[in-house]
Amino acid sequence: MSKGWFGTDGIRGKAGEEPLTLPLMTGLGLALGESCEGKGSALLARDTRESGPGIATALGRGLAGSGMAVTDLGVLPTAGLALAVRQSGADVGLVISASHNPWEDNGVKVFGADGYKIDDDRESALEEAMEACMRRPLPLDLPPTRSIDGAAAYRKTMIEKHQHLDLSGLTLAVDCAHGSATDTAPAVLVALGATVRPLGNRPDGRNINAQCGSTHMELLIEHVQEGGCDLGLAFDGDADRVLMVDRRGRVCTGDHMLGFLAIWLDGLGKLPERTVVATVMSNLGFERMLSDADLKMVRTPVGDRHILETMVKSDLAIGGEDSGHLLQRFDGQLLGDGLLTSLTVMEALVETGRDLTSVVDGVVKVPQVLLNVPVTSRPPLGDLPQLTAAQREAEEVHGDQIRILLRYSGTENLARVMVEGIEEGVVAEVSENLAKIWAEEIATKGGSG
Repeated sequence: MSKGWFGTDGIRGKAGEEPLTLPLMTGLGLALGESCEGKGSALLARDTRESGPGIATALGRGLAGSGMAVTDLGVLPTAGLALAVRQSGADVGLVISASHNPWEDNGVKVFGADGYKIDDDRESALEEAMEACMRRPLPLDLPPTRSIDGAAAYRKTMIEKHQHLDLSGLTLAVDCAHGSATDTAPAVLVALGATVRPLGNRPDGRNINAQCGSTHMELLIEHVQEGGCDLGLAFDGDADRVLMVDRRGRVCTGDHMLGFLAIWLDGLGKLPERTVVATVMSNLGFERMLSDADLKMVRTPVGDRHILETMVKSDLAIGGEDSGHLLQRFDGQLLGDGLLTSLTVMEALVETGRDLTSVVDGVVKVPQVLLNVPVTSRPPLGDLPQLTAAQREAEEVHGDQIRILLRYSGTENLARVMVEGIEEGVVAEVSENLAKIWAEEIATKGGSG
């Protein structure tokens, strides 16, 4: 039976622990290769975690054991792997990364020949086959994995596709999170004319996301303000997210960027259905800003796959999350890439003559509280009557002046409480009450569920 190893963004866990053991990773490679009937080619890429090369070797052995030709692209942003799959005609691609998580974690994201993450049904089929595959002996004479510099090809694509963009005169602080952006983002920005002051660009296998990058903005804010930079960019570990900082040290989030780009694209006649895709986590103030511009928002569950599904279904141009993970059309596919997002925002700034400060000012966010509640189990919300009653009561009392979202993390043992509304005090009180009730009710159940 399926063990639920695949979550909202591939497999994620502690490196060296199930399912991220080397035998199981070999089993995943073999199961994936056999699902392609052992024909064709597979691409591997990873971020800078010290566990990445070992997992890549194990996956490569399994893929080669199925008969597939395997190419290792080395350290590369997740979007670079997605592009490479499409450009090379590969049958599958795998990125070894735990994104914004600490170095002890790792994960595997699996992409199909279309350059998009595989669907739930295919993930479930792989889970069913992994354990059996890991116990099967592999041939002794496995063909070697070919290694090429995937980062060089990615840089070339990004520079060629943005040759029209002149960033000369801009001074940028760029925090690479000691991750996949290290050998790509600064070089591309310099090639387009910017003066770059890199931060978080000395990965050692254990410092990825450590007090830097898009989950720790303090370092970048300090450098932008003290260094007189025009703006700052902060990537996460696998560089699919980016957050920005304006001259005043204020963070420009995904909601800010989406709102700015939506209006810009609409003015160019390039916003189909005059619609933006966002998740249930996007701020109510962002939704009101779009409404004021006579634009529409479609909300999806959390996760880029839900955004992608909605965009593909309705042929939409842009969507994303407040975390800075934006998806847009690029080179024949929908791509979620931090560097691409940065370049698009800066292109819009150059063309409109605006600066990032006006982008941050453009979305007036209402008070929002996000609480992470450690949990020992994850019973369905419908099995927690005290919690659901407390949510219902708060919504009845405050009406449309409040919005509540309760969910479990897709990658960690956390319950997430999100409350936003007009009155800051009400938001704080309701969120703390719901978090307390949720933790106590799960504890009362004795960790079952």
